[in-house]
Amino acid sequence: MKTIKHYRAMTLFSGSVIGKTGFYVAIPEKGFKGSKIMVEHDGEYMQIENWLKADAFRRFPDKWGRGTYTLGYFKWNPDLGMAVA
Repeated sequence: MKTIKHYRAMTLFSGSVIGKTGFYVAIPEKGFKGSKIMVEHDGEYMQIENWLKADAFRRFPDKWGRGTYTLGYFKWNPDLGMAVA
């Protein structure tokens, strides 16, 4: 069984960023790719079964010129998650 990794989202993004509606959370590839993730935002939780099943992916250049990084976008739906004790 995979261990669940935790990610604290500071902000939610409008779905218009990826051509969809609603709010989305962006999770980086590094450290989360292929993992189960428990996302926390503003005291609410959502579980993601696999980073590779994101609704959209975007690649960005690193601001220090070290290459690129990839974000996976997931629709924010805290009803799918559970509180972490």
